[in-house]
Amino acid sequence: SFGVPNLWKPEDIEEIAGRYGVACITRCGSDAEKFINQSDVLYKHRKNIHVIREWVTNEISATHVRRALRRGQSVRYLLPDPVVRYINDHSLYSAESEQKNSDVILAPFQRYTNTN
Repeated sequence: SFGVPNLWKPEDIEEIAGRYGVACITRCGSDAEKFINQSDVLYKHRKNIHVIREWVTNEISATHVRRALRRGQSVRYLLPDPVVRYINDHSLYSAESEQKNSDVILAPFQRYTNTN
């Protein structure tokens, strides 16, 4: 999500990458090294960023899984059964929960836009 415009402040990325490190799993069609090299902050902490290459490509996106759940579609075989049970037991990612939480935004974005 570091590539999403206006989601993260550079100083937040600096702290995360510098203090804690980052594990980045590659996706088909993206070039993690290029992204790291194009970002001054990430480049500075490149030794603390671990790029993990999938040897079996997985085109499953969390966004697509959440969309399927919101639409009431099955995500069986996309997620482990205990995860599906947890999501169902806690009514996560349903149309109702999305609407209930529509005014809640991600903490870094909230801090960046000073809306809290």
